[in-house]
Amino acid sequence: MFEYTEEQEAIRRTAHEFARKEVAPGVAERDAAARFDTALFKRMGELGFIGMLMPEEVGGTDTDILSFCLVLEEIGKVDLALAWSLFASLSFAHPVATLGTPEQKARWMDTIVQPVLRGEANTAMGITEPDAGSDNGRIRTRAVRDGDEWVINGTKTFITGAGLDICKGVLAVCMTDPEKFRFDHIFIPTGTPGYRIGAPLRKMGLHSSDTRELFFDDVRVPLDHRIGMEGQGMERIKSGFFTARILISSTCLGLAEECLALATDWAKQRISFGKPITRYQYVQGMLTDMALNIELGRLIRDKAAYLAMQGKPFAKEASMCKWFVTEMAKDCADKAVQIFGGMGFMDECPVSRYYRDIRAATIGEGTTEIQRHVVARQMGLWS
Repeated sequence: MFEYTEEQEAIRRTAHEFARKEVAPGVAERDAAARFDTALFKRMGELGFIGMLMPEEVGGTDTDILSFCLVLEEIGKVDLALAWSLFASLSFAHPVATLGTPEQKARWMDTIVQPVLRGEANTAMGITEPDAGSDNGRIRTRAVRDGDEWVINGTKTFITGAGLDICKGVLAVCMTDPEKFRFDHIFIPTGTPGYRIGAPLRKMGLHSSDTRELFFDDVRVPLDHRIGMEGQGMERIKSGFFTARILISSTCLGLAEECLALATDWAKQRISFGKPITRYQYVQGMLTDMALNIELGRLIRDKAAYLAMQGKPFAKEASMCKWFVTEMAKDCADKAVQIFGGMGFMDECPVSRYYRDIRAATIGEGTTEIQRHVVARQMGLWS
């Protein structure tokens, strides 16, 4: 795709204005204080960003995924942590709206789904465990039937948003049938006895994003807190990852674009040996490499999103997108720091934060190594 529609461009402009006027002014302070701004999250709900991929019948706009990608890209230029919170916010609301039973929709529509769409609440997704990262098959959080309840025991780690005051609960992936190796998604409301949220984890980057360990000790919830068909949890993880990889790539594409813009402006003004450093061939090479790879990343992202919009298989393209764009953005941040020199190493310089934040991107939602594996498998090179 070489041209976005008028509607897509209008959505991008709205996101751009929001990012520049409302997100950017306090981003450094939020990062330094490791504080998530719930007011900005609510603002994203008011602007309709949170409901873009939600069905119209529940209050969403059912917008195409590429339009949502453009929103994430614009916010990612300014605050990667906030951009990630946007696509993570639908971890429970979307499956309830699309897979929930009529009873589940009636129970949670007004209390959780609608508040999430308005930006007044969020939910967390509990997949990763201390011994289960890329290998989801090693998930050991157990959910055992006991009468009309699930009894859940286990631990989740690196979970986003669970510790926020506005969090309504976590959709936890649990092993429910060890013999048949089956998993299910079970919703555990915040405040349920036995459900404990650990202290905030200290991270290299993404400081304003809430990240926690979660502990389940004989947690009891009704059987109908399972979302989706019984035993289909692992399949849902895989299909969800394909879409998430396009979304996370969009946030990183935005970060890469901003690194290029900042580094270019700096290089034009920085005088070394009597002339701007843009006059030096090696600096030109770094900047032009960044520009080229950003364009390549955009093309890969747009193709993956287009295939998803057309209902065609896109697993290979999603993994290619995640692999290339996140590694490319990491390289752009590194080059930007190098071009800024000593100033790039200072916290007051935005590229310093971008350099720290982007490091998580080649790990979360499937490592680069996993993306290579997926692509190889899609090419028929693995069996």
